[in-house]
Amino acid sequence: MDKILDESAALDHVLLTQDPEQYDKLAAALSSKLRKIPLEDLAATQDILTAISPASHTILYLYALLATIEASSANGRGVPRQLPPTVLPEAPLWPHIVQTLLDFDPIQVRYCGPQLTRLVDYVAWGAEQTSNYIPAIQLLHHVILRLDSTASTLTSTHRSFIRLCLLSQAYSEAIDILDRPIYHIPTTQVDPRTYKYLCSSSDPTWTYLTSATGLTHPVSSRTYLEYYLLGGMCYLAMRRYKDALFFLEVVITAPVLQNVASSIMVEAYKKWLLVGLLLRGAAPSIPKSASQSAMKHIRAAAKPYECVADAFKVGNAQKLRAEIEAGGNIWQEEGNYGLMVEVFEAFRKFSVLRLGRTYDALPISEVARRTSPDASNVDETRVYLETLIAGGDVKAAISDADGTKDQILRFQPAATTFKPETEYERHLAVQTRELKSLLGHIQDTEHRMEVSKEYIDYLKKLKKAKDEEKKNPVLGASTARTATAADDVDEDMMEEY
Repeated sequence: MDKILDESAALDHVLLTQDPEQYDKLAAALSSKLRKIPLEDLAATQDILTAISPASHTILYLYALLATIEASSANGRGVPRQLPPTVLPEAPLWPHIVQTLLDFDPIQVRYCGPQLTRLVDYVAWGAEQTSNYIPAIQLLHHVILRLDSTASTLTSTHRSFIRLCLLSQAYSEAIDILDRPIYHIPTTQVDPRTYKYLCSSSDPTWTYLTSATGLTHPVSSRTYLEYYLLGGMCYLAMRRYKDALFFLEVVITAPVLQNVASSIMVEAYKKWLLVGLLLRGAAPSIPKSASQSAMKHIRAAAKPYECVADAFKVGNAQKLRAEIEAGGNIWQEEGNYGLMVEVFEAFRKFSVLRLGRTYDALPISEVARRTSPDASNVDETRVYLETLIAGGDVKAAISDADGTKDQILRFQPAATTFKPETEYERHLAVQTRELKSLLGHIQDTEHRMEVSKEYIDYLKKLKKAKDEEKKNPVLGASTARTATAADDVDEDMMEEY
């Protein structure tokens, strides 16, 4: 163990800067040696957890800590994902877990990715086991940003983090990660041209945040869909309907196998439909990028929600109420009852807005007759209108009518707002930075596509067609047309998805 400790100490930032090749060899060799040591032998040296720091000995510390955790659960777990008490918050090993996840070296951890991911899993499972979510949420939030300050590469930790935020209703913590765009999805294969050494600090994060390094579990299509569905639900809880609509739309427009939709897509569509009613007062149009065949299955499974949207469109409050009450058990079972209540409340607001597109002014008694659940309660309608006006939802004013007791609601044209020039400059600067970042990620994606097996096979096929065309112009031209036609078919398939 003393020799291993010396090898671990040799992995310092001086060696990383001066000789990255040697650093890479030492780190890989150290991780390989530790994998071969039996768990019981590593666990027997648990005093090392207090003798070294995870910040400078990340590889050795993680192996020793995981071995100790495994030893503490050697008696077996009766329930899957049920952790031993020593791993839970306030237990003896918890301070070591916290210190590791807070202080791990972002370079060294690339050589022991599976160990870090397993530790993250333990923290997430422990949070659900004890319903003590906040410590785990804080730790996973830190891990995501420590591995990638932009959080732009989707990992399995993203999904675990958002799930815990939903379970604990810690929506604001989730938003901090959700607001950072995802540009890259990890692949299962390592591109040998992406980096020379795993320890290179100049390479983009997507080169090492992959299942090949173990820093994430394989990101399947289900992981991808769940992240955006759960993220959309967090935005809904914060009433950020525009962002929620985008996240849910990502789910329903995802490519599908054989045009068959998943249950996650059905769930996202139901919420997407209701959010459209809340945001725009009408059911949103089906995106062109969505699989039309899959959408038929999705809409059939979401028929009760379609009926609510149709009733909303008709503009009949009684019919809308009847549709919502008829499906009460469905909304409760599927967790959408609160959204339905908001949809019914929003119907009244959009009814008032529709009046504004037809009339310049109306007596409040007439507004009550057309929009209020109780047409005889004019005072309640007046208070409701004052609330809409104060909140900026309706551009209007209430005035007394000449010679009558009834008050008048007078709609006003939308006022043109002028912002200071400095604010426009600041907004343009932010957009410029975001555009530069986006272009950088696009270049990375193009590079990954250019070195993919599919693209290389296509280039080989194209080169072969050109060579044949030189040898035999007639036969070669026919082959070239075939290659071009195949390429067009590939593009059509991509457009369909």
